[in-house]
Parts: sequence; C-alpha cells; structure tokens
Amino acid sequence: PLVALVLAVLLRPVPLPAAFETALLRVGDTVAPLALLSVGLQLRLGAWRELARPLALGLTYKLLICPALVVGLLMLLDVEPGMAHRVAVIEAAMPPMIGAAVVATQSGLDARLATLLIGIGIPLSLSTAPLWHVLFRAVAG
Repeated sequence: PLVALVLAVLLRPVPLPAAFETALLRVGDTVAPLALLSVGLQLRLGAWRELARPLALGLTYKLLICPALVVGLLMLLDVEPGMAHRVAVIEAAMPPMIGAAVVATQSGLDARLATLLIGIGIPLSLSTAPLWHVLFRAVAG
C-alpha cells in the first residue's frame, strides 16, 4: 500500500490513458466489497460471550463516549449548531470502521474482537447515531 501511495502521488501530474484510468477505477471499486466480505467471513457471533468485556468496552467507547465528548466540547465552546457541527456529532457516533478491523487483523490483533466490533457495532449504530443527532439538536437548540 505504501508503494502504491507513493506511485500515485508521483504520477498525479502524468496523464494516463483513459482505458488505464477506467481499469484502475474498476479495481478500486472492488476494495470496499472485498473488505466487507473479508470481515464478514471472519465474524463468529458465538465468540461474543468470551469477548463480552472488551466488546462492551469498545462499543461503549465508540458509540457513547466519543459522541458525548464531541457534544460536550461543542457545548463547552458554545458554538452555533450548524451543519458542520451536526455532521461532527454524527461522525463521532459512527461504528468502528471496516478498514480498521482489516488493519487490526493484519497486524496480529484479536481478529474475533475486531470483527465482532464491526458486526455488532454497525447494527447498534443504526439506533445510537440518530439518537446522538436528536440529542445534540435538543441540547444545542
């Protein structure tokens, strides 16, 4: 990935043939589905009992503490609740990232925990993220 990044930066000013750009776009379009598939194939919901404590800690931090810190900071700074501030609250309330789980797994961290954080965090965030949005609108006015 580092070599590809360096090449991409160096080749940015170089015009590429349209067919080559199209091919690169098609390959790039497969990255997200492959990451989802990779994490999904590793998901073992039965492991949640064994990993209940770190799973609860990780999801509490990501889905409750992070957005609370952002809301608290925005309230402390007494900002006008504009679109950027609402987006910041919702972004803070987003579940753990699939890319982070892939990197954690490749780095030798607990793959079961990483996939459980994603597999349980995404459905949970479907209710917590909107709640944080509503809470911020109610508190900030």
